[in-house]
Amino acid sequence: MTTRIFLLAVLAIALSGCERVSELANQAKLNGRAIGAACRHTGRSLEDCFQRNPRVSKADIFAGWKEMNEYMTKNKLDVIPPAPDAKAASGPVASIEIGGGTDAAEEEKPAETKQPAPAPGN
Repeated sequence: MTTRIFLLAVLAIALSGCERVSELANQAKLNGRAIGAACRHTGRSLEDCFQRNPRVSKADIFAGWKEMNEYMTKNKLDVIPPAPDAKAASGPVASIEIGGGTDAAEEEKPAETKQPAPAPGN
C-alpha cells in the first residue's frame, strides 16, 4: 500500500515538471518575437538582427519583425533610430584606467615586520 502511495507521489511530481518545460519553450519563443519587434522598431534589417542575436531562433525573430512591420505600417509609425553601440575597450579590463585615487604601487607596500630584539646575554 505504501509503495503505491510513493509511486503516485513520484508520478505527480514528475508530471508537474512537464508544464515547466513547455513554459520555458514558450518564453524563449516570446523573447525571440520581442527581439524581432524591437529590431524592426529601430529600423534594423533582419540580417543585422540575426547576426546580433545568434542564440535566438530566426523564425521567432522573423515573426516578431513581421508583426511589428505590419503594426508600424498600419499605424503609420516612424522608425526610432537606435542608440549608438558602445565601443569595445582597447585592452583587457584589468588594464583600463579608471582614474581617481592614488597609485596602486604606493597602496600595496608590504607591511614592515620588526625583528625581535636579541635576548640579553647572547
